[in-house]
Amino acid sequence: MRKYGVFPFAVFLGAFLLFQIQPLIGKYFLPWFGGSPSVWMTCLMFFQLLLLGGYTYAHLLQRFAPRRQVQIHLSLLALALAGGAALYFVWGSPILPSINWRPETVSHPGWNIFRLLLISIGAAYFLLSTSASLLQAWFHRAEPSRSPYVFYVVSNIAAILALLSYPFLIEPAFTLKTQALLWSGGFAAYVILCLLSARRVWPILTVEKDDAAAGDERNPGWKSYLNWIALAACGVLALMAITNQMTQDIPPVPFLWVLPLVLYLLTYIIGFVDRLSGMQKYYIFLIPLAGLAAWYLAHKGVKLEIGKQIAGYGFILFSICLFCHNALYRCKPQPRHLTGFYLSISLGGALSGIFVAIIAPQIFQLYWEYQLGLIFAAVLAVVSVYSDKRNPLYLIRHGLWLGVMALAFYICQDSIKRSSSAVYMGRNFFGSIAVRRYDVSISSVKGEESFPFFSMDHGRIKYGLQINGSEFRDRPTTYYGESSGAGLALLNHPRRIRGEPMRVGVLGMGVGTLAAYGRAGDVYRFYEINPTVIQLARDSRWWFSYLKNSRAEIQVVEGDGRISLENELKKGSDEYDVLVLDVFSGDQVPIHILTKEAFDIYLKHLAKGGVLAVHITSRYLDLLPVLIQAKNHFNLYAAYIDDKPEAQMCDPSVWVLFSRDKQFMEKPAIARADSLGSHPVRTIRLWTDDYANPLGVIRE
Repeated sequence: MRKYGVFPFAVFLGAFLLFQIQPLIGKYFLPWFGGSPSVWMTCLMFFQLLLLGGYTYAHLLQRFAPRRQVQIHLSLLALALAGGAALYFVWGSPILPSINWRPETVSHPGWNIFRLLLISIGAAYFLLSTSASLLQAWFHRAEPSRSPYVFYVVSNIAAILALLSYPFLIEPAFTLKTQALLWSGGFAAYVILCLLSARRVWPILTVEKDDAAAGDERNPGWKSYLNWIALAACGVLALMAITNQMTQDIPPVPFLWVLPLVLYLLTYIIGFVDRLSGMQKYYIFLIPLAGLAAWYLAHKGVKLEIGKQIAGYGFILFSICLFCHNALYRCKPQPRHLTGFYLSISLGGALSGIFVAIIAPQIFQLYWEYQLGLIFAAVLAVVSVYSDKRNPLYLIRHGLWLGVMALAFYICQDSIKRSSSAVYMGRNFFGSIAVRRYDVSISSVKGEESFPFFSMDHGRIKYGLQINGSEFRDRPTTYYGESSGAGLALLNHPRRIRGEPMRVGVLGMGVGTLAAYGRAGDVYRFYEINPTVIQLARDSRWWFSYLKNSRAEIQVVEGDGRISLENELKKGSDEYDVLVLDVFSGDQVPIHILTKEAFDIYLKHLAKGGVLAVHITSRYLDLLPVLIQAKNHFNLYAAYIDDKPEAQMCDPSVWVLFSRDKQFMEKPAIARADSLGSHPVRTIRLWTDDYANPLGVIRE
């Protein structure tokens, strides 16, 4: 190890910090923008763009003499350290903005996320992103006889350790502010290691000429650069698209950000191991296997248990990336062109990041990036066969295009089917929304009749539905029937029983089903972050009319529910008799609505005798322990309502009701439905804005 000096330690720490900051900062900003998976997609785009900037900087820096490179780079590192110290006195943290920096509105969320990331970690992340290529280039100048590519494996091992340590060690043990301080200390140590590494190249006074005299090899042509960009772009497209696909129906917690990144980096390690470089003739067979796995996942849908879904998506990502990254290694240039090689890789990643985070939501109504990533990988696999006559598939290379077309047909079949059944489709930063029409037979006063109904779907999850028949149009459906937690809270509230008007707040609109409970004189205020949902629930003429038909006064507030309530508190509390939390996105529950600070806001909005109804139906998460900790902290009475309705068009649901009024919980209808006393509850730590451990509530 002495022959390498401190270079491997500097490369290792730089990569560790580079990937440790990603889930940390993503988790910090996630609740500021409603907990949407697109927050993480925007973060990934930012990381890819800064990685491109860092590799471009390292590539251009090679035009200077080594001593000048050292002066420029160390000066920038010193400025980044000074900037972090200054921000500590402004924010109380060197990298985490204070709550005062949180945007007041959700308009232009992508730009706001990008701006906050740039201010908070932009300089440090940019300089860390130069670590792999710049330090390897410095080492090659100091030790031209040794290959620097071994450091690429070192950096990827460090990145994997950083990502795996976050959800299992760092996140459960430390608050976000403590994590930020530890990370900043690590960055200071990295600067010291860079200083020590620079001592090896400081004595070198000249820069080598980039001509044929410098070696026997020719400069890479444009085809080489295009090939590097395409392979890298395919890998990052698979990473982002599959991560996005997974978190549509599974909560976007850091673990589900970390796992795809770990698999992505692991394929770089395996693909860049020289002894395995000849395995590409076998790696190519992973692509059709990935296609079969994609078809299986689409066929089974969300009915497949979470472990199998994660394993399936993980296998698809691993297969695509291993093929692409091994192909990159096989066509890598001589070390003299190392920074150009890395620059091409980062350019491909940045192009995919821009496509997934910015372009795709504008041109697609559904999530097609996942299918495109699979087809792109299949095309690159076939192209690789054409360029390698030793490949066992070379003799049937022309027929392989039939396989690509078959793959495209089968993996797109499910999305095409869902598109054809929709009467409306739309997509924005917060997700993809579709309205579909179905026909259902229902027992009415005239006997068994067929009625059309319209369903609002987010991905594969229903936001709500309404029956288009005069007798059933105003009937609560799905999770909001009269025996559900929300229905019991509204129908059994003392003010309703006494015939007095009520104020009801609802976080999460869906199709506005709860407005069906409204009476003349009541006020129902809905908080909804997605403008498309608001438009469909409030303005559609034929599909949903709960809001228009309600006898109550309907008010709609666009924005994140918790942030909107917090802003309203500054102007004076609106006291609600019932406050309903139904903030779902797919099968996700944004963590920031279940913290101690969030409950403090909700309770300040409740009138005397008010009831808080929290919807926690989830196939994957057991959120009851989180709520029980909040109940104990605030000394509340609670009821656990596990509703299995008999009414047609109503679905099973799980609700928890909270109140400071013990008499409400003792009402016969509530007491009969409550099963909290017989339900086992795990003991966990109270969630706060600074601490939450999502892994602790995953169903076993």
